[in-house]
Amino acid sequence: MPEPITLRVNAALFDVDGTIIISQPALAAFWRDFGKDKPYFDAEHVIHVSHGWRTYDAIAKFAPDFADEETVTKLEGEIPDKYGKEAIEVAGAVKLCNSFNELPKEKWAVATSGTREMASKWFAVLGIKKPTYFITANDVKKGKPNPEPYLKGREGLGYPINTHYPEKSKVVVFEDAPAGIAAGKAAGCKIIGIATTFSASSLREKGCDIVIKDHRSVRVAGYDKETDEVILVFDDYLYVRDDIQKW
Repeated sequence: MPEPITLRVNAALFDVDGTIIISQPALAAFWRDFGKDKPYFDAEHVIHVSHGWRTYDAIAKFAPDFADEETVTKLEGEIPDKYGKEAIEVAGAVKLCNSFNELPKEKWAVATSGTREMASKWFAVLGIKKPTYFITANDVKKGKPNPEPYLKGREGLGYPINTHYPEKSKVVVFEDAPAGIAAGKAAGCKIIGIATTFSASSLREKGCDIVIKDHRSVRVAGYDKETDEVILVFDDYLYVRDDIQKW
């Protein structure tokens, strides 16, 4: 077991699919059903390449005749109802999210590629109270790997990128997918990679600053009102960048 490390951050942003809930089996079932009557649609290829994308963006690329926002929102909203039994919590996610909800100041937000209806239903399935800033595919013009979702999350919490005083805008992103990692890095955040979908070595190569197996490895140890920082302790990890604690 490695020595625990501590990060002091102003805010944390969370992806949902693969980060808070393992929804990939449910999404895969959806794509296979979607493609049953479309000979041109390779469901297995879409499943392989589209993790972390907005469903709308995947449909626009691989089934453009169905790229209608109202249609896509309806299709996504049905996923937890039809395939929800396939989804499970990322270990420790409920406890960690509830710890953020218990802080005296709102210090976390969600930025997901899923639609509002689908992401809200996943939170209901897990029994997690949604944070105020719940950025979904419906709220952005460009999805991940574009940084817009994470920029909206950090700006909503009051921590936009601050080039003059970077110590006043220290934001971490919890992510499992390359598209989200790229988005978080472009939004000026440090990345906590969750090795649920991709290997620890792959997440490291994509630029994660810390890689953990799941959320049982991290805990909220308190909030420093004087510095406006949440204290995160990583009791275990698969990788940590050497200079991360100097941030």
